[in-house]
Amino acid sequence: MVIFVILLYFVSIAAAYDGLEWENGISGTLKQDGVISFMGYSVKVVAFSAPVESDKYKEIPIEPVEPFVGLNISNNGSFINSTFLGEGDSFISDDGEFKVEVEKLPSGLSKDWLYESYNPWVILKLSQRGKPQLTTTINADDEYVSGQNTEIIAEIILKNTGTAAINNVDLDLGTELPLLRGNLKYHYDTLKKGEEISETVTFSTPVVTDLKKFNIFVNSSGFDVKDISYKTTQLKTILIAPSSQQAPSLSKSTNAKAYLKDLIMVTISFKNNAIYELKNVSIVDSVPKGFKQLSNNSLNWTVNVSPNGEWYFRYLLKPIEANSKGVLFPSTTAELKINNEYYMIQSNRPETIIYGPRIDLSKQADVSEINPGDAVTVTVIAVNSGSTPSMVTIKDDLPADVTLISGNTTREEYLEANKDIRFSYTIKSNSDGPIRLPPATAEFFELGSKGTKLTTMSKELLISIRPPPTPTPTPEPTAVEIPVNYTEPGNVTGNPGPAVNITKPNERPVIAGSGNETYAIEGNDILNFLLGCNEINGNDLRTNMTSDVCSSVLAGGSSSDASSR
Repeated sequence: MVIFVILLYFVSIAAAYDGLEWENGISGTLKQDGVISFMGYSVKVVAFSAPVESDKYKEIPIEPVEPFVGLNISNNGSFINSTFLGEGDSFISDDGEFKVEVEKLPSGLSKDWLYESYNPWVILKLSQRGKPQLTTTINADDEYVSGQNTEIIAEIILKNTGTAAINNVDLDLGTELPLLRGNLKYHYDTLKKGEEISETVTFSTPVVTDLKKFNIFVNSSGFDVKDISYKTTQLKTILIAPSSQQAPSLSKSTNAKAYLKDLIMVTISFKNNAIYELKNVSIVDSVPKGFKQLSNNSLNWTVNVSPNGEWYFRYLLKPIEANSKGVLFPSTTAELKINNEYYMIQSNRPETIIYGPRIDLSKQADVSEINPGDAVTVTVIAVNSGSTPSMVTIKDDLPADVTLISGNTTREEYLEANKDIRFSYTIKSNSDGPIRLPPATAEFFELGSKGTKLTTMSKELLISIRPPPTPTPTPEPTAVEIPVNYTEPGNVTGNPGPAVNITKPNERPVIAGSGNETYAIEGNDILNFLLGCNEINGNDLRTNMTSDVCSSVLAGGSSSDASSR
């Protein structure tokens, strides 16, 4: 019965605010007495479904639980409501500005409901009501010349940039301009969030004798789901100059399309429609990107134009890069005074499409660092991003310290638009320093195999050389001292002899006497010493041989010593 009452309460609240939309809010996982706050609202967990007994054989409730959570809701510190919600249920404040939604509760068979492991939790999402926002834009030129055939075309764009729909939208235009086509009032039942509507209205230019300002007002309004009103206003100011019978005109024309190998003719015309002379008219033009002017003219003129007369000028441009999307030429401007009033006139902006190839060259290696003498594979890639094919010749020079192992460093091919060619070759170098491979170059024609040859280059390629490993130092031999009382193995009764100091290579061993004396000896002297064939007397080693063995050793040592000398 409690659950039925809770659900009935929720349905009544939801129905009262049917159509509400919500902004992205915040979410949080809460347990008993947990609190989450958002936009001045505070929500506290005060109750969960009661704990239940567990199944005798499983760690689950003996019967499924109907999960719910009890919440206390406050606004700016003041209590406003208590509610019990199940998973997927929501609470909406009386003013419809705030919503609490239960996104997740433990399942009805979760052990979180058991007496022995009671630990319920809830994931709550808090949101504020979405609201509409109207914005309007007026797209029209800023200046016009009054005339019978001159039209002012205004595009009105209405957009709902808010986070909820807006209803009963009215769009009203106000202006002194005469209406030719379209309407000054529009109505829309609903404008959803993010939706945009465009209307085009055409006006005629009024007859004026002096430069005059005209305003276009656009007022838009509508209501949200709670019948709250939203309004916005936009203003556009337009300047209208006197009619063509008095005001001068300025026009500009070029070729509509051309190939990269062609020349472009630009024509500028200034017409004086008045019955008096116009003096010191300053006319300025400029060259757009992608073209080269063939003459040295500064494109800046100061002229006098006779009554109802015309001044014109022509000059040539050479395209230097292809542009199949079209190049919009800048307006030519004329500055002058009429009846002591300053005027600036702009021409139209003609557009020209330039068809031709555009070759982009790149160069890359399969490694960035090598040991001296290692092989490196270099790949050169040419891409035609233009609109026409061209014969392309690619050349890649190698520095003097680099040797070509395999492949070719040149390539010639007919490259179509939006296609690429690539080739690779292998090199090596014994250089200790970095290998600098100069840029590859490509020559191509302005059209197919016709026109001037154009050149493009890749970037330089740098390949590093790994430094040689640091050698490990060889340790010097350690001197070994033989004690004075050293005896041969098994000779326990032998007399102690002097100590022998075996020194570094190429140095003669030294025998220490009974005092502080030392004696340099040869290799066989050590053997005599070890066999007891030698006797130390003073500062000399004197031979005292009493056996054939000692005689034989001495003879061999003398012979060896003599031969070594």
